[in-house]
Amino acid sequence: MWRLEVGVDLAREEELTDRLVEFNKAQSAVVAERFRPANLKSEPVHVFAVDEAGALVGGCAGRVERIWYWLTVDTMWVDPGSRRRGVGSALLAAIEDEGRRRGCRWSDVTTFDFQAPGFYLNAGYVEYGVKRDYPPGHSNHLLRKDL
Repeated sequence: MWRLEVGVDLAREEELTDRLVEFNKAQSAVVAERFRPANLKSEPVHVFAVDEAGALVGGCAGRVERIWYWLTVDTMWVDPGSRRRGVGSALLAAIEDEGRRRGCRWSDVTTFDFQAPGFYLNAGYVEYGVKRDYPPGHSNHLLRKDL
C-alpha cells in the first residue's frame, strides 16, 4: 500500500535526488565518473571586451565541464553601441578557443528568441531543441557546436 503526499519536503527532495543519482551511476560508468566528488565542480571561463578607458563593452562567461569535456556559454552581452562591430563574434571565438584549449569537444548555449539565436546559428551552432512559450510569448533555443 502507498499514498501520495503533496507538499514541500526538502529532506525528501534530497533523498529523491540521491536515489536518482545512485540509479544513474549504476546504469552508466560515465555518469558514475561524473559524480565522483572531485569531478562535480566546473571551471569558469570568462572573456571581456573593454574600451580604452577599461569600461566593459561586452563579455562572455561560461564554464567547462572537465569530466565530459564540454563548454557551456552561460552569459553573453555586448553594449548596444558596440553591436555589429565584431565584438560578439570575437568574444564567442575566444571562449570557444579557451574551451578547446581545455580539451572541450563541444559547446552549448541557450538563448531566447529576443536575444540572439541567429547569431549563434551563423557562428556554426546547430539547434537541437526549442522550448516554446518559455517564457510566455517567447521561445528558448538550445544550440550546440562541435569544437
